[in-house]
Parts: sequence; C-alpha cells; structure tokens
Amino acid sequence: MYSLVYQSVASSQLRPEDLEELLVRARKFNRSQEITGCLLFFRDIFIQYLEGSQVRVLALYDQIRKDPRHSAVRLLAHGQVDKREFPNWDMAYENLYGDNEMINYIKLVVSDYLENPKKRAIPRPASDAFWEQVSRLLARLQPDA
Repeated sequence: MYSLVYQSVASSQLRPEDLEELLVRARKFNRSQEITGCLLFFRDIFIQYLEGSQVRVLALYDQIRKDPRHSAVRLLAHGQVDKREFPNWDMAYENLYGDNEMINYIKLVVSDYLENPKKRAIPRPASDAFWEQVSRLLARLQPDA
C-alpha cells in the first residue's frame, strides 16, 4: 500500500459547481482504481491524502499536477504504509468554511494524532504530513487568524 499527500492552490476560475463536478468524477475514478483518501479545501487551498497501489496513486498525482484547476502543486510526503488511513472513503471531502460537526471531528482527530505520537508504532510520513497540514489549516480557522 502506498500513500501520498500534496497541497495545491485552486485556480481562480474554480466555481462551486466545478468543485462539485470534480468530486463526483474523482470519487467514481478513485473507486474504480481502489484509491481511497481525504480531500480538504480551505481558502482556495487543497490538501489531499491519497492511498492505494503505488502505480495508480502516482498516475493520479501526475494527472492532478497537469490539471488546470490546480496550481502550485507541491508534494508534501509519500511512501509505503502497512494499511489504509481512510479504508472506507473513495474520497472524503470537507470544505473547512464555518464551524460544523465535521470540522469539530477533524479537530479531535488531528489533536489526538499529533498529541499522542506513541500511539503510532510505525512511522507514517504521509499521514504525519497530512495531519500536520490539516492542523495548520485548522489554526487559520481561529477567529484571530
């Protein structure tokens, strides 16, 4: 199993309906390729964690890098993992605007993940990079950010 985390900036032409279409297509494609993961979107920034076959994940990442809806695509981490981080999600998605149940859940997961490193017996660079970036985005949600 292979995992990869990247960050990108949405192109200025990306409208809400474009994002919805992107999600529908991506979920269908990911399901067909046995790729799972999580996509977060906040203030025009995408952070995505992908996992599956190395060949398939890298092929998808290459497509994303060429996609005009993404700019400043930056690989944050990648590597082999022993099991999936998001086994039941062909692509979980959360738009981090406003305070809602999903954001509160993500905050709990992030704080538990980052504050309890002893729980992670096996290093997982992609997971660590993903949750650290999510933590940074969540910090920007604070009223004084």
